[in-house]
Amino acid sequence: MLSLVSAGQGMAIMPALSLAGGAPASVDVVDLGPDGPTRQVGYVTTAELAGSTVVRALVRELRATVPQGVGLPGGWAGPKPSRL
Repeated sequence: MLSLVSAGQGMAIMPALSLAGGAPASVDVVDLGPDGPTRQVGYVTTAELAGSTVVRALVRELRATVPQGVGLPGGWAGPKPSRL
C-alpha cells in the first residue's frame, strides 16, 4: 500500500501499527486525531477449545486490556459465551 502511495497512485488510511517501521520519505503521514476511525478486534474459538485453560487465560487477558467504559457499538449480536 505504501508503495502505491509513494508512487503517486493515491492515498490510504492505515492502522498506526502498519507504519511502525516508518514510511518512505516521499509519503506524508498525518494522524487523523482522537475522532479518527477505530477498529475492533475479537476472538473466535471452537466449543471444544473454549473451556481449555489456555483459551480461558487468553480471553481473561484480552478482556483485561479493554479500557474502562469501552463497549462494543450495538452490543454483542451472538450468544453469550457460557464458559469464558
